[in-house]
Amino acid sequence: GFSRNPFIWNNKLKREDGFLRIVLGLGTRAVDRVSRDYPRMIGLSHPLIRPEKTARDIIRYSQQFIDVIDLEEGEVKSVPVSEVLTCDFPGYQYIASVDEGDYVKPVFSLGSQIPPEDLVLTFDNLLKNTDFAKIMKTILKKLERHYGRPVDIEFTVELIPGYPKPSFKIYLLQCRPLSNRDWDPNIVVPQNIPKQDQVFTSNRIVPQGIVDRIKYIVYIDPERYIQTHDNSLRLDLARIVSRLNKQLEGADFILMGPGRWGSSNADLGVKISYADIYNTSMLIEIAIPRNGADPELSYGTHFFQDLVETNIYPLALFPENAETVFNKAFFDQAPNQLASLLPQYSDLSDYIKVISVPEVSQGRLLRVVMSANHNQALAYLHQYED
Repeated sequence: GFSRNPFIWNNKLKREDGFLRIVLGLGTRAVDRVSRDYPRMIGLSHPLIRPEKTARDIIRYSQQFIDVIDLEEGEVKSVPVSEVLTCDFPGYQYIASVDEGDYVKPVFSLGSQIPPEDLVLTFDNLLKNTDFAKIMKTILKKLERHYGRPVDIEFTVELIPGYPKPSFKIYLLQCRPLSNRDWDPNIVVPQNIPKQDQVFTSNRIVPQGIVDRIKYIVYIDPERYIQTHDNSLRLDLARIVSRLNKQLEGADFILMGPGRWGSSNADLGVKISYADIYNTSMLIEIAIPRNGADPELSYGTHFFQDLVETNIYPLALFPENAETVFNKAFFDQAPNQLASLLPQYSDLSDYIKVISVPEVSQGRLLRVVMSANHNQALAYLHQYED
């Protein structure tokens, strides 16, 4: 648990109310990155607002395995959720929901026999029908107040049946000041950067962090993307992104493109999956107004948990906003490296550009400073000493 929420996927969430990652079983699956498995992420200001929108994504990003202690063999094992979570599991109605195909519903009746393979670990009733989230928010606020700075904790919870609500025993295993990697309170967006060195700024749902030494920018021109209605061309752009993701592995690069990355509707954004972008340092969505209104961006929520687990920063840009900077001339005038990296796609150079930052900035690199406290982000050209 964090007393400050480092991960904001909805503008209703409040950073100061804290954040939890919870799992069933041993906490190793909450603390350690586990391939293809996920904890439940909870913004304590609004515990029921989750990154996932569809039943398919809720199931995909739910916990699939439970770490347990095998008492007979005396060792820790990972077993499928369906082997442990059945209708006989104490308090299962608070931690599980039912997969109904097109939707996921809470457990309403304790008498119903639900096949274990249809149970999904969501913790929805725990968050909706108990005081758990309120208690954890109080604990985190009190600890932060006494430590004098944001904290992170590890804890376990014992659910004790009761009527009309269960009670809890909460065991605090560890508490420490939140690390600078997770929440650096000293991040300040510089105010003295010359206008010609500023590449873009943002002031909506800004995460907390710094991305240094960015060498390449993969940029899909939002206006050209929107103007084309050729779906095969749009799919080619998605393939190029996937290939560049592999080609630029080991290089520090960021992805910038129109609308919602990962949307299933190519009209709304580039139709890619997390497997196509996992090497990037940032995933930046550029809003281009249609019919006079800004489109709703996803802030990375199509694969938000993957971004969180691999420290990829999502960021939204609104170039038409008078308060923000978007140096369009920088993107338009920079030479395109696409043909040298993927010559077979050189005919799409008008739509997608690979910018070598040092080549267009006298050896400088891109730096992005993001302050969640001030809801400000600035990307600028910076001369590193080494």
